[in-house]
Amino acid sequence: MRKRPLLKKDGYCQKIFWRDIFSRFHKRRTMSTTFKTTISDILTKPAARLAQARGLHLLRIQVRGTESAPVIEVLLDGNRAITIDDCETVSKEMSSEIDSVKLVKGNYRLDVMSPGLEEPLVEDWQFERSLGRLVEAQYREDAEHHTVHGHLRTYTEKEIAIEPVHVKKPKILKPNRVTTDSGPIAFEKDEQLYDEPVELVRIDRKHLVKVIAQPEFA
Repeated sequence: MRKRPLLKKDGYCQKIFWRDIFSRFHKRRTMSTTFKTTISDILTKPAARLAQARGLHLLRIQVRGTESAPVIEVLLDGNRAITIDDCETVSKEMSSEIDSVKLVKGNYRLDVMSPGLEEPLVEDWQFERSLGRLVEAQYREDAEHHTVHGHLRTYTEKEIAIEPVHVKKPKILKPNRVTTDSGPIAFEKDEQLYDEPVELVRIDRKHLVKVIAQPEFA
């Protein structure tokens, strides 16, 4: 039988080739994750200090882009509105911190901003700020997912209490939209709808999936 060492050799080389490609990809991916984590970890403490000095809270630091040209996003929040002056002041101090420790070798972009409207309520101070506001709460109970719209009335370290909105008109405006005493709302498939005022809905905070403040149109 004729031997074909070249094919065997080619097959072996091919395996080595793909293993080398995978190794390089995994190493590059690991390095990418590491530099983002490093930047975030080093900047978290000074960013939190600067935010606290202005009566604000540091939500988180997100790092995108590449190691040679990262985009660093610092998200601030608080019991008051975030101003342009807040962002400019914190940005200036953060830039000095980055440059002094030579955290980034190349160019970088630093964005200091407030969170968007879809930012979930998680911390006590966020619930405190949102008392009386219309919120959408998603939670799990008995292995089922539920959604309820209502006004946040109270909160403790264990639970939140919501006064659900009630439907003004039985007629649905659109497939997923109804008119309530707080204006029109877009509801989910698992929405708990009430056509009459009800007592507070109390939800264990351990069961919460997401709570988001909603715009209200009376």
